[in-house]
Amino acid sequence: MAMNFKIPKFPFNVPFFLYDISNFQLITVPNLPSDISDSKDIVLTELPVPGLNFSPVQVGGGGNRKISFTLPLIKRNNTVGNLMLLKQFDQLRNQATGFTGIFSSQFLPNPKVLFYYGVGSVPLIYFVKKCDAMHKQGWINEMGYPQYSEVSMELWLDEDNILYKGEEIFRKIIAITGQADGLRSVIRSQQSKKYNPY
Repeated sequence: MAMNFKIPKFPFNVPFFLYDISNFQLITVPNLPSDISDSKDIVLTELPVPGLNFSPVQVGGGGNRKISFTLPLIKRNNTVGNLMLLKQFDQLRNQATGFTGIFSSQFLPNPKVLFYYGVGSVPLIYFVKKCDAMHKQGWINEMGYPQYSEVSMELWLDEDNILYKGEEIFRKIIAITGQADGLRSVIRSQQSKKYNPY
């Protein structure tokens, strides 16, 4: 019996969201982010040896996984514009004060977020490395508040928690399944020139 990898279409879409763990706030918008960059350094070092025709490679470990994207915040509201959304993002680049706290104090870190959208991973916890806003010219309302802003974000994965262990298991299982699906697609494409694997 052949494995069936056909997945039915879903009657819903999972919305874009970030959950601010430190301030207990869900940040979600109807807009979707731009292209999402997903990078992770592989640290290798060349070790030159006198007289040798190549340099042996020393494995130095791995870098942090980094996710970056730009999110448009559009709210054509002539009273406060997109101010309420902006202040949620603004909390991510300041010290965490919790749900009821108002004033920051020395040595408090900025918040971590739970992020899931568009990167093919289970929901994972990230450090917020960058959270910058660009307010578009011509989209300022009568009260002086922005109506269209683009928030540029960079998130660094926190691998020291139980959710990341779940990602490691998920990665291994899906990779094995992907191997079977890849082989199946290649075999079917060789058997029938009309077969479209996409």
